[in-house]
Amino acid sequence: MVYKQRFKNPNYKSTASKNYAHVRYIATRPRVARNEGKSHGLFGKLTPGPITEFEDWRDVARLVFANSKKHITMYRSIISFDEETAAELNLTDQKAWQRYIENHIMTITEKNKIQREHLQWACALHKEKHHPHIHVVFWDTSSQVKNPFTPPSVPNAIRKQLIKDTFADKIRAFGKQKNIAAADMRKISNELVDEFEQHLRRLNKNQYKRLREDYDEDHELSGSFDFDDEILIETADRIFRIKAALSPTGRIAYQLLSPEIKVQVDELVIYLLESTSALREQKESYIGSKMKMALLYGGSEDYLEKQRERFAGEADKIIANRILGMVKALNRLDEELRGAEYQSARRVYYAERMLMEALDMLSALSRDNDQRFEDWLKLHHGDLSKEAKKELFLKFQDKGYEH
Repeated sequence: MVYKQRFKNPNYKSTASKNYAHVRYIATRPRVARNEGKSHGLFGKLTPGPITEFEDWRDVARLVFANSKKHITMYRSIISFDEETAAELNLTDQKAWQRYIENHIMTITEKNKIQREHLQWACALHKEKHHPHIHVVFWDTSSQVKNPFTPPSVPNAIRKQLIKDTFADKIRAFGKQKNIAAADMRKISNELVDEFEQHLRRLNKNQYKRLREDYDEDHELSGSFDFDDEILIETADRIFRIKAALSPTGRIAYQLLSPEIKVQVDELVIYLLESTSALREQKESYIGSKMKMALLYGGSEDYLEKQRERFAGEADKIIANRILGMVKALNRLDEELRGAEYQSARRVYYAERMLMEALDMLSALSRDNDQRFEDWLKLHHGDLSKEAKKELFLKFQDKGYEH
């Protein structure tokens, strides 16, 4: 089973047209399971009640286009099984897939923190011979504007819960075969699900790899936060060089680093920002969230530019601290890993984990900054003197920033 989730940044001008094109693609592409008497296969729910097989995919595409113009995030997800598994689950036609997605759509949306009454979604079944799959576009109709960044923990949690719900009987049987004792086997633990999933992958490694590659290559799923392997390998090499240059004991902090090691850390920050668009976007989001308060207070162009440079430096420092945090974690793991930590797969894993921590940190700080600014606007309606605004700016300018 494969679950993937991505989106186009709602703040980009091209996003609305790309989301429109995505709906057209999933509704009309070759091998789509068509609605009865229609030339497309789009179905879903825009209002409470039974699933609707839409009369015209353009109606949904126009709604998606309009929502995108309002900066509402249109999430794109995909659920796929290999041919044998789909047949075993009786997912052999569009009606069966309709029932499946209706049973599981709330898992997807709840993990994305979308309330049931604010959910709208549309999807289509693609009957590919070796990997039948369903594309789902879903969105939140509430007026709440959310940071669109979705950490990998969200799709991972969705995939894990889908596996639990779809293969519950198989997982319980697997647990019993492995002599895993549980007071109530209906309460399937995440550890058992992880082991079950790895077991299935080992049984058919090549098939699972092909299934993953099919979606890594699909153009409509581009623009995710999947990191390029070459970038991860290069990042891992640099992290381990920094680790080797530092003492395994004692405090590790940026301000205490020697000039030579500081240069290595700074160069890695620059490399990551140049090679990873997701990180660049989160850095800009962080700067923008800090600049709101600075612009509220005002000042000369030179002053505001210095503030922007300062906030950019803060973002770089946050990324640098994530790098050093990974070095600390590797030092703690040395005893149990020994030579294993230098295996290629482990090195790449550590690099990806560090990148996601940096993205999570910048995203969380941006959200906090934006929320403080919105709360202040609601409370004061902008009615403060220049001195009061200055005092407020100075009070909050360093909130949440990790030095």
